[in-house]
Amino acid sequence: MNKTRFTASLLGIFAGIGGGIFHGFGEILQGNAAPNGIYIQAYPTMQATAGEPAMTIVPNFLVTGILAIIMGIIVTIWAALFIERKNGGIILILLSILMLLFGGGIIPPLIGIIGGVIGTRIKME
Repeated sequence: MNKTRFTASLLGIFAGIGGGIFHGFGEILQGNAAPNGIYIQAYPTMQATAGEPAMTIVPNFLVTGILAIIMGIIVTIWAALFIERKNGGIILILLSILMLLFGGGIIPPLIGIIGGVIGTRIKME
């Protein structure tokens, strides 16, 4: 395994688990309630982490959490198994943007985007 693929995969896996899956559970715990806007807190009671900021275009915490977990799983699987495919890095970037829009946090999707950019540099052999 080359270093470029390893780095892209590692960043994508971290983004999927740390973003989509972790944030999704916090949003699900808030139940079937509407957020106050597009900017939300995945864990509003966590003072030490400022509530784990995220954003969503879905007006329901429960649905947002489910979508965030699904997107996190997809990002993780894509980064681990398919990053070397043609356009694999670009697809990881697009999946990370979707994860951002569906409650997967703010920083983890950015890390996934960085992983996708690195993934575009994988040399096809």
